[in-house]
Amino acid sequence: MSLAPGFEVDWNLVRTFVSVVEAGSLAGAGRALNIAHPTVARHIQQLEAQQGVALFERTAKGLKLNESGQRLAEVAARMHREAMTLESVGETVRSTLLGRVRVTIAEVFADLVPELLRPLQDQPGADERYIELIVSPHRLNLLDREADIAVRHVRPDQGELVCRRIGVLPMGAWASVDYIAAHGRPDVASLGEHYFVDGLSTQPFSRALQRLGFQIPASRVAFRTDSLQSQRRAALLGFGIVGIPNFLGEMTKGLVPVLDDTQAAVNLDIWLVARPAVRQQQLLRLVFDCLAGGLGDRFGAERHQPPQPAAIPALNTSALSA
Repeated sequence: MSLAPGFEVDWNLVRTFVSVVEAGSLAGAGRALNIAHPTVARHIQQLEAQQGVALFERTAKGLKLNESGQRLAEVAARMHREAMTLESVGETVRSTLLGRVRVTIAEVFADLVPELLRPLQDQPGADERYIELIVSPHRLNLLDREADIAVRHVRPDQGELVCRRIGVLPMGAWASVDYIAAHGRPDVASLGEHYFVDGLSTQPFSRALQRLGFQIPASRVAFRTDSLQSQRRAALLGFGIVGIPNFLGEMTKGLVPVLDDTQAAVNLDIWLVARPAVRQQQLLRLVFDCLAGGLGDRFGAERHQPPQPAAIPALNTSALSA
Protein backbone atom coordinates (compact mmCIF):
# COMPACT_ATOMS: atom_id res chain seq x y z
CA MET A 1 0.00 0.00 0.00
CA SER A 2 1.40 3.38 -0.94
CA LEU A 3 0.53 6.69 0.63
CA ALA A 4 0.05 9.97 -1.18
CA PRO A 5 2.86 12.54 -0.88
CA GLY A 6 2.57 14.50 2.34
CA PHE A 7 0.21 11.90 3.85
CA GLU A 8 -0.38 12.25 7.57
CA VAL A 9 -2.25 9.73 9.68
CA ASP A 10 -5.71 10.97 10.69
CA TRP A 11 -6.46 9.25 13.98
CA ASN A 12 -10.22 9.82 13.58
CA LEU A 13 -10.18 7.75 10.38
CA VAL A 14 -8.09 5.01 11.97
CA ARG A 15 -10.34 4.88 15.04
CA THR A 16 -13.42 4.55 12.83
CA PHE A 17 -11.72 1.82 10.79
CA VAL A 18 -10.87 -0.15 13.93
CA SER A 19 -14.45 0.20 15.15
CA VAL A 20 -15.87 -1.04 11.82
CA VAL A 21 -13.55 -4.06 11.95
CA GLU A 22 -14.64 -4.86 15.52
CA ALA A 23 -18.35 -4.24 14.94
CA GLY A 24 -18.48 -5.87 11.51
CA SER A 25 -20.64 -3.14 10.04
CA LEU A 26 -20.86 0.60 9.49
CA ALA A 27 -24.00 0.81 11.60
CA GLY A 28 -22.39 -1.05 14.51
CA ALA A 29 -19.36 1.22 14.41
CA GLY A 30 -21.62 4.26 14.38
CA ARG A 31 -23.38 3.06 17.52
CA ALA A 32 -20.08 2.30 19.25
CA LEU A 33 -18.59 5.70 18.41
CA ASN A 34 -21.87 7.60 18.76
CA ILE A 35 -21.55 9.09 15.28
CA ALA A 36 -23.89 8.98 12.30
CA HIS A 37 -23.82 6.13 9.77
CA PRO A 38 -22.94 8.49 6.84
CA THR A 39 -19.98 9.85 8.85
CA VAL A 40 -18.64 6.31 9.35
CA ALA A 41 -18.99 5.59 5.63
CA ARG A 42 -17.24 8.86 4.75
CA HIS A 43 -14.33 8.07 7.11
CA ILE A 44 -13.82 4.68 5.47
CA GLN A 45 -13.94 6.22 2.00
CA GLN A 46 -11.39 8.86 3.01
CA LEU A 47 -9.07 6.25 4.52
CA GLU A 48 -9.32 4.10 1.39
CA ALA A 49 -8.57 7.17 -0.76
CA GLN A 50 -5.51 8.00 1.36
CA GLN A 51 -4.27 4.41 1.21
CA GLY A 52 -4.97 4.15 -2.50
CA VAL A 53 -6.68 0.75 -2.14
CA ALA A 54 -10.02 -0.70 -1.11
CA LEU A 55 -9.98 -2.14 2.38
CA PHE A 56 -13.27 -4.04 2.39
CA GLU A 57 -15.23 -6.32 0.15
CA ARG A 58 -18.89 -5.35 0.02
CA THR A 59 -20.96 -8.53 0.27
CA ALA A 60 -24.62 -9.32 0.77
CA LYS A 61 -23.82 -10.14 4.42
CA GLY A 62 -21.99 -6.87 4.99
CA LEU A 63 -18.37 -5.74 4.98
CA LYS A 64 -15.47 -8.20 4.84
CA LEU A 65 -11.82 -7.22 5.14
CA ASN A 66 -9.76 -7.93 2.03
CA GLU A 67 -6.03 -8.65 2.13
CA SER A 68 -5.07 -4.98 2.22
CA GLY A 69 -7.63 -4.33 4.92
CA GLN A 70 -6.31 -7.17 7.06
CA ARG A 71 -2.77 -5.80 6.86
CA LEU A 72 -3.94 -2.32 7.81
CA ALA A 73 -6.16 -3.70 10.58
CA GLU A 74 -3.12 -5.21 12.34
CA VAL A 75 -1.29 -1.89 12.26
CA ALA A 76 -4.41 0.10 13.21
CA ALA A 77 -5.09 -2.15 16.19
CA ARG A 78 -1.57 -1.48 17.50
CA MET A 79 -2.06 2.25 16.98
CA HIS A 80 -5.33 2.05 18.85
CA ARG A 81 -3.76 0.31 21.83
CA GLU A 82 -0.88 2.79 21.94
CA ALA A 83 -3.30 5.72 21.73
CA MET A 84 -5.29 4.35 24.66
CA THR A 85 -2.08 3.96 26.65
CA LEU A 86 -1.03 7.53 25.81
CA GLU A 87 -4.40 8.90 26.91
CA SER A 88 -4.26 6.92 30.16
CA VAL A 89 -0.80 8.29 30.97
CA GLY A 90 -1.97 11.80 30.16
CA GLU A 91 -5.05 11.66 32.36
CA THR A 92 -2.99 10.26 35.26
CA VAL A 93 -0.61 13.21 35.01
CA ARG A 94 -3.42 15.74 34.95
CA SER A 95 -5.59 13.94 37.52
CA THR A 96 -8.06 16.33 39.18
CA LEU A 97 -11.61 16.28 40.50
CA LEU A 98 -12.78 18.29 37.49
CA GLY A 99 -13.83 17.19 34.02
CA ARG A 100 -16.20 14.71 32.39
CA VAL A 101 -17.17 11.18 33.39
CA ARG A 102 -19.27 8.90 31.19
CA VAL A 103 -21.38 6.30 33.02
CA THR A 104 -23.20 3.57 31.10
CA ILE A 105 -26.18 1.75 32.59
CA ALA A 106 -29.19 -0.31 31.60
CA GLU A 107 -32.64 1.30 31.63
CA VAL A 108 -33.45 -0.33 34.96
CA PHE A 109 -31.15 2.17 36.73
CA ALA A 110 -32.12 5.24 34.65
CA ASP A 111 -34.12 6.93 37.42
CA LEU A 112 -31.88 5.79 40.24
CA VAL A 113 -28.35 6.72 39.16
CA PRO A 114 -28.95 10.51 39.01
CA GLU A 115 -30.22 10.28 42.59
CA LEU A 116 -27.16 8.29 43.65
CA LEU A 117 -24.85 10.87 42.07
CA ARG A 118 -26.62 13.84 43.65
CA PRO A 119 -24.06 14.09 46.53
CA LEU A 120 -21.42 15.07 43.96
CA GLN A 121 -23.16 18.42 43.63
CA ASP A 122 -22.13 19.21 47.18
CA GLN A 123 -18.46 18.45 46.52
CA PRO A 124 -15.94 21.19 45.58
CA GLY A 125 -15.67 21.80 41.85
CA ALA A 126 -19.25 20.77 41.02
CA ASP A 127 -19.60 23.59 38.49
CA GLU A 128 -16.68 22.16 36.47
CA ARG A 129 -17.63 18.50 36.76
CA TYR A 130 -19.82 16.89 34.09
CA ILE A 131 -21.66 13.57 34.13
CA GLU A 132 -22.77 11.91 30.90
CA LEU A 133 -25.24 9.07 31.53
CA ILE A 134 -25.51 6.59 28.66
CA VAL A 135 -28.65 4.47 28.97
CA SER A 136 -28.15 1.55 26.59
CA PRO A 137 -28.81 -2.20 26.37
CA HIS A 138 -25.38 -2.61 24.75
CA ARG A 139 -22.22 -3.34 26.72
CA LEU A 140 -19.89 -0.51 25.83
CA ASN A 141 -16.17 -1.23 25.72
CA LEU A 142 -14.58 0.59 28.65
CA LEU A 143 -11.05 -0.27 27.54
CA ASP A 144 -11.78 1.59 24.31
CA ARG A 145 -13.07 4.54 26.39
CA GLU A 146 -16.61 4.23 25.08
CA ALA A 147 -17.48 4.93 28.72
CA ASP A 148 -15.59 5.30 31.99
CA ILE A 149 -17.82 3.44 34.45
CA ALA A 150 -20.54 0.83 33.98
CA VAL A 151 -23.19 -0.83 36.13
CA ARG A 152 -23.68 -4.40 34.88
CA HIS A 153 -25.36 -7.66 35.84
CA VAL A 154 -22.44 -9.94 34.94
CA ARG A 155 -18.74 -9.70 35.70
CA PRO A 156 -16.80 -8.61 32.58
CA ASP A 157 -14.29 -11.05 31.13
CA GLN A 158 -11.74 -8.27 30.48
CA GLY A 159 -9.23 -8.77 33.26
CA GLU A 160 -7.83 -5.24 33.05
CA LEU A 161 -11.07 -3.66 34.24
CA VAL A 162 -11.65 -2.76 37.87
CA CYS A 163 -14.70 -4.71 39.09
CA ARG A 164 -16.63 -4.69 42.34
CA ARG A 165 -19.64 -6.87 43.09
CA ILE A 166 -22.09 -4.63 44.93
CA GLY A 167 -24.95 -6.99 45.72
CA VAL A 168 -28.05 -8.27 44.00
CA LEU A 169 -31.08 -6.73 42.31
CA PRO A 170 -34.18 -8.61 43.51
CA MET A 171 -36.81 -9.13 40.81
CA GLY A 172 -40.49 -9.75 41.41
CA ALA A 173 -43.93 -10.11 39.83
CA TRP A 174 -46.15 -7.06 40.16
CA ALA A 175 -49.73 -6.20 39.17
CA SER A 176 -52.00 -3.20 39.56
CA VAL A 177 -54.90 -2.77 41.95
CA ASP A 178 -57.22 -2.46 38.93
CA TYR A 179 -55.95 -5.70 37.42
CA ILE A 180 -56.42 -7.61 40.67
CA ALA A 181 -59.94 -6.21 41.10
CA ALA A 182 -60.83 -7.42 37.58
CA HIS A 183 -58.99 -10.77 37.46
CA GLY A 184 -58.37 -11.78 41.06
CA ARG A 185 -55.08 -11.95 42.91
CA PRO A 186 -52.54 -14.04 40.92
CA ASP A 187 -51.05 -17.08 42.59
CA VAL A 188 -49.31 -20.21 41.36
CA ALA A 189 -52.51 -22.21 41.05
CA SER A 190 -54.27 -19.59 38.89
CA LEU A 191 -51.27 -18.46 36.85
CA GLY A 192 -52.60 -19.88 33.58
CA GLU A 193 -55.72 -17.74 33.85
CA HIS A 194 -53.83 -14.44 33.94
CA TYR A 195 -52.28 -12.02 31.45
CA PHE A 196 -48.72 -10.74 31.33
CA VAL A 197 -46.50 -7.87 30.22
CA ASP A 198 -43.11 -8.81 28.75
CA GLY A 199 -40.34 -7.81 26.35
CA LEU A 200 -40.66 -7.67 22.58
CA SER A 201 -37.27 -8.73 21.15
CA THR A 202 -36.62 -10.95 24.17
CA GLN A 203 -39.01 -12.26 26.81
CA PRO A 204 -37.12 -12.20 30.12
CA PHE A 205 -40.22 -12.49 32.32
CA SER A 206 -41.58 -15.51 30.44
CA ARG A 207 -38.14 -17.16 30.56
CA ALA A 208 -37.80 -16.50 34.28
CA LEU A 209 -41.21 -18.05 34.95
CA GLN A 210 -40.30 -21.01 32.75
CA ARG A 211 -37.16 -21.60 34.81
CA LEU A 212 -39.41 -21.71 37.87
CA GLY A 213 -41.58 -24.34 36.18
CA PHE A 214 -44.37 -22.20 34.72
CA GLN A 215 -45.03 -22.15 30.96
CA ILE A 216 -46.73 -18.95 29.78
CA PRO A 217 -48.54 -19.24 26.42
CA ALA A 218 -47.74 -16.41 24.01
CA SER A 219 -51.49 -15.72 23.77
CA ARG A 220 -51.49 -14.68 27.45
CA VAL A 221 -48.88 -11.94 26.92
CA ALA A 222 -51.15 -8.93 26.41
CA PHE A 223 -48.48 -6.24 26.06
CA ARG A 224 -44.93 -6.43 24.71
CA THR A 225 -42.25 -3.74 24.72
CA ASP A 226 -38.49 -3.64 25.26
CA SER A 227 -38.85 -0.46 27.31
CA LEU A 228 -38.86 -1.25 31.02
CA GLN A 229 -40.62 2.01 31.82
CA SER A 230 -43.36 1.20 29.29
CA GLN A 231 -43.72 -2.29 30.78
CA ARG A 232 -44.22 -0.78 34.21
CA ARG A 233 -46.75 1.71 32.85
CA ALA A 234 -48.66 -1.01 30.99
CA ALA A 235 -48.88 -3.08 34.17
CA LEU A 236 -50.10 -0.05 36.10
CA LEU A 237 -52.86 0.42 33.50
CA GLY A 238 -54.02 -3.16 34.02
CA PHE A 239 -52.66 -5.00 30.99
CA GLY A 240 -51.28 -7.81 33.14
CA ILE A 241 -48.57 -9.02 35.50
CA VAL A 242 -45.07 -7.64 34.94
CA GLY A 243 -41.65 -8.82 36.08
CA ILE A 244 -39.59 -5.84 37.23
CA PRO A 245 -37.01 -5.04 39.92
CA ASN A 246 -38.70 -4.84 43.28
CA PHE A 247 -37.38 -1.33 43.94
CA LEU A 248 -39.25 -0.08 40.85
CA GLY A 249 -42.43 -1.81 41.94
CA GLU A 250 -42.15 -0.38 45.45
CA MET A 251 -41.78 3.17 44.14
CA THR A 252 -44.79 2.86 41.80
CA LYS A 253 -48.05 3.77 43.52
CA GLY A 254 -50.76 1.36 42.40
CA LEU A 255 -48.54 -1.68 41.83
CA VAL A 256 -48.40 -4.47 44.40
CA PRO A 257 -46.32 -7.68 44.59
CA VAL A 258 -48.04 -10.89 43.50
CA LEU A 259 -47.21 -14.59 43.16
CA ASP A 260 -46.21 -14.49 46.81
CA ASP A 261 -46.55 -18.28 47.06
CA THR A 262 -43.56 -18.93 44.79
CA GLN A 263 -40.58 -20.03 46.88
CA ALA A 264 -37.75 -19.30 44.45
CA ALA A 265 -36.15 -15.85 44.39
CA VAL A 266 -34.95 -14.28 41.13
CA ASN A 267 -32.00 -11.95 41.64
CA LEU A 268 -29.57 -10.27 39.27
CA ASP A 269 -25.99 -9.57 40.32
CA ILE A 270 -24.90 -5.95 40.39
CA TRP A 271 -21.32 -5.23 39.28
CA LEU A 272 -19.72 -1.81 39.26
CA VAL A 273 -17.00 -1.69 36.60
CA ALA A 274 -14.46 0.96 35.65
CA ARG A 275 -11.51 1.60 33.38
CA PRO A 276 -8.07 0.89 34.92
CA ALA A 277 -7.50 4.65 35.19
CA VAL A 278 -9.90 4.70 38.17
CA ARG A 279 -6.88 3.66 40.27
CA GLN A 280 -5.08 6.96 39.55
CA GLN A 281 -7.67 9.40 38.23
CA GLN A 282 -9.26 11.30 41.10
CA LEU A 283 -12.47 12.19 39.27
CA LEU A 284 -13.17 8.62 38.19
CA ARG A 285 -12.52 7.40 41.73
CA LEU A 286 -14.87 10.04 43.15
CA VAL A 287 -17.75 8.98 40.88
CA PHE A 288 -16.98 5.26 41.29
CA ASP A 289 -17.01 5.51 45.10
CA CYS A 290 -20.20 7.57 45.05
CA LEU A 291 -21.99 4.94 42.97
CA ALA A 292 -20.55 2.08 45.01
CA GLY A 293 -21.80 3.64 48.24
CA GLY A 294 -25.27 4.42 46.91
CA LEU A 295 -25.78 1.06 45.23
CA GLY A 296 -24.41 -0.75 48.28
CA ASP A 297 -26.82 1.05 50.59
CA ARG A 298 -29.75 -0.08 48.45
CA PHE A 299 -28.71 -3.47 47.14
CA GLY A 300 -25.96 -4.75 49.43
CA ALA A 301 -26.23 -8.37 50.58
CA GLU A 302 -27.97 -7.48 53.82
CA ARG A 303 -30.54 -5.23 52.16
CA HIS A 304 -32.54 -7.46 49.78
CA GLN A 305 -35.66 -8.71 51.46
CA PRO A 306 -38.75 -9.84 49.54
CA PRO A 307 -41.49 -7.19 49.42
CA GLN A 308 -44.42 -7.78 51.72
CA PRO A 309 -47.80 -8.25 50.04
CA ALA A 310 -50.14 -5.35 50.55
CA ALA A 311 -53.81 -5.58 51.41
CA ILE A 312 -55.80 -5.25 48.19
CA PRO A 313 -59.27 -3.72 48.21
CA ALA A 314 -61.38 -6.08 46.11
CA LEU A 315 -63.47 -3.41 44.40
CA ASN A 316 -61.94 -0.05 45.30
CA THR A 317 -59.58 1.18 42.57
CA SER A 318 -59.32 4.80 43.74
CA ALA A 319 -55.64 4.24 44.52
CA LEU A 320 -54.88 4.79 40.84
CA SER A 321 -56.80 8.03 40.51
CA ALA A 322 -54.23 10.18 42.31
